[in-house]
Amino acid sequence: MFKRSSSLVVGNKNLSHHLHKVSTTTFPFNSNTTNPHNVRTQSTTTTTKFEYSIRDKCKSGTLCLEKSMRLFNLAIKARPMPSIYAFTQLLGVISKLKHHSSVITLFRIMGVEGVKPDVVTLNIVVRSFCEMGRGNFGFGVLGYILKSGFELNLGTLNALLRGLFKENNVAGATELFKKITEKGYVIASGSCGTMINGFCKSGNVDSAFGVLKDMQKDGCYPDLLSCNILIDGLCKDKNIHEAQKLLQGMIGKGVLPDIFTYNSLINGLCNLGMWEKAETQFTSMVNRGVVPDKITFTIMIDALCKDGRIEEAKNLLNVMSKRSVEPDIITYNSLIDGLCISERLEEAMKLFDEFMGRGVSPNVETYNILVTAMCKEGMANDAHELLKVMIQRRQKPNTITYNALIDGYCLQGQMDEALEIFHSMVSRGCEPCVFTYSILINWYCKAKKLDEAMQMFKDMPRKELKPTVVTYSTLIDGLCKVGRLTTAQELFKEMQARGLSPDSYTYNMLLVGLFTNGSYAEAMLLLDVMKNDGVKADIVTHTITIRNMCKAGNLFNASKHFRSLSSKGLQLDNEIYATMIHGYLNEGMVKEAAELFEGMKEKGCPPNDVTCNTMVQGFLQNNEINKAMQLLQEMDEKGQSVNAENASLVVNFFTADGLDNKLTEKLKNKFLV
Repeated sequence: MFKRSSSLVVGNKNLSHHLHKVSTTTFPFNSNTTNPHNVRTQSTTTTTKFEYSIRDKCKSGTLCLEKSMRLFNLAIKARPMPSIYAFTQLLGVISKLKHHSSVITLFRIMGVEGVKPDVVTLNIVVRSFCEMGRGNFGFGVLGYILKSGFELNLGTLNALLRGLFKENNVAGATELFKKITEKGYVIASGSCGTMINGFCKSGNVDSAFGVLKDMQKDGCYPDLLSCNILIDGLCKDKNIHEAQKLLQGMIGKGVLPDIFTYNSLINGLCNLGMWEKAETQFTSMVNRGVVPDKITFTIMIDALCKDGRIEEAKNLLNVMSKRSVEPDIITYNSLIDGLCISERLEEAMKLFDEFMGRGVSPNVETYNILVTAMCKEGMANDAHELLKVMIQRRQKPNTITYNALIDGYCLQGQMDEALEIFHSMVSRGCEPCVFTYSILINWYCKAKKLDEAMQMFKDMPRKELKPTVVTYSTLIDGLCKVGRLTTAQELFKEMQARGLSPDSYTYNMLLVGLFTNGSYAEAMLLLDVMKNDGVKADIVTHTITIRNMCKAGNLFNASKHFRSLSSKGLQLDNEIYATMIHGYLNEGMVKEAAELFEGMKEKGCPPNDVTCNTMVQGFLQNNEINKAMQLLQEMDEKGQSVNAENASLVVNFFTADGLDNKLTEKLKNKFLV
């Protein structure tokens, strides 16, 4: 309940003025327009048997809309009419049944018949208007409440606040809440809970937290429901630290957390990958006597699976059964997904059969997980059979199902089967999405079937689908690889004209195409365009550039470009080192190559097999056999692979000189026998 300070006796008038400014529509019930001849006498001193009957039926919880309307019609015709209490009870029942438009209709009939509402009646009407998304009418009712001298109460304000949030009018709710507090009303925790709930649901968690702090300043602390809403909001906002602080504050104030509190926290921790803290919270919950429910177990099983701890997840599933907590399909999906990610498809299928035997029906997500896993394992035909089973069981496949199977067939090079699934998808009323087309375009490009890829691309606008940057980049890459550079450049310009910004991958593919085509100057110009467009060159861009500078005999600029990378904050990888080392070696600059090779170790980039073999080849070509053998020995000790060309050169050299050792014997047995 709101309480007014004694200094604000006339506060209603000012508040009413403000609220009437907010309202855009007049109140639909107006006592001034009621026909005085229609005003009927209402029972005020005695309660009739009929009224008792209405009260009992309303409290029974068995009334439906039809029966409630029948009782209302009887009440409106009764003489004397029942008190407003009976009508209010009937409106309350209809409101709880969520037939809000019927509440308004009956309320208007009451007005015509001269039935005077009380504040409880009006609160029900306000709530119904707000639930219908007609908050302006709700404010009209509020104006009538204040004009009639009724005390403004918690129910009225909460209904209006909820209505404003329902209409996504966060600013309006904030303004109303602010005006109420400014007029000297002490806000009860229920309204603060409404604000906290509204702010959290609209994504304004900071504002919700601000309401909590204001409450604490006024010496008030939110109830469990408000705390739960805020903790859930903080967790979804990834502010776990504040959520945990709020939990401790709750406990300190004697507001004991329930299962909803802990589920929100555990889920929030798991979503951030904080598995150990989630387990600690789970243990703390159990120690406090809060019994985990199906949601808690499902959250924990999902978290363990994502952390690769499948056996622990399976054990937790067994604990559920022992505690008579029945897993649902969401629980099983988490475990099946974990098994599939861990490449334990056979176990996943076994679990699938087990829960089917227990009467748990798989949903679309279950089938999607299994179809995707089968396709990744090269089992597209088996996945197709599962799709047929899915359809037989009246589960409707979605784009995820079809896309996984199309990609699976493409992965196995079965393009005809992939197209068959594509056409089946369309015939079953499942519209392909951009990703569906992108999959097929990608695989057509890999198969060098660019005409088919271009045809798929041209079909997209007819289906009202807009190609993405990935779609364009894939096609540009495919065109460049088959030498259709002009078409690739046209697509590059087209995507920009359509408002799509090429990313570094797009530029990289076009760069490779230009360099391969011998268009060195044009490629270098594209690098400038890339920079001017604000696209940051990545390590791949620089590797492509250095490699082609070296190929063009421009080692000086390649070396200069390479040295400049240290100031760009890029983490150099083995490929770019190997590219530069290869460039030096091609020019006979073995010393510079060796220095760079040693330097990469100091820079925290241990040479891999490719880089080491490049350096070995350089030493051998420069007749630095001892250095080559030393590096080969190091590679052997580290378990790195020597390529066949280097092995052959070493073995031939030592065999010709009549020299031999364990390493050359090993190389001979591996490559020359």
